[in-house]
Amino acid sequence: MQFVHSDINEQNIVVDSNDEIGIIDFNDMICSYKVIDIAHAIGYALAAQNIDFEVGQKMYEGYCSVINLSPTELNLIFDLIVARFTLSIVLGNKAIRDGDANSYVVDCVKQNEKFLNLFSSQIQQLFNK
Repeated sequence: MQFVHSDINEQNIVVDSNDEIGIIDFNDMICSYKVIDIAHAIGYALAAQNIDFEVGQKMYEGYCSVINLSPTELNLIFDLIVARFTLSIVLGNKAIRDGDANSYVVDCVKQNEKFLNLFSSQIQQLFNK
């Protein structure tokens, strides 16, 4: 286990004028397995790109070209993507119910629900062929 960012998405990646890349927002950093970061990053990228699996595949290949993941970790990527979005929906709905949600939280819940519905139907289509 190691420290992982746990929230790598397009809003937490910055690129300067020299194309140097950095990551910001370490509020969700945890001690966990390294597969968490690539699973979350792929999930967020799929959500942002209307589930373009080619984008996810390129991210996966790039990550695995420099970071070795165990077979167990590789088999968990799909489940970790689903778990991340499910947890976001649950926590967002709790905040809404408790009256602690701002418009960002409400929008995220709606977007994440839409993503999970589309994602699961796309996955089902892949396996039902």
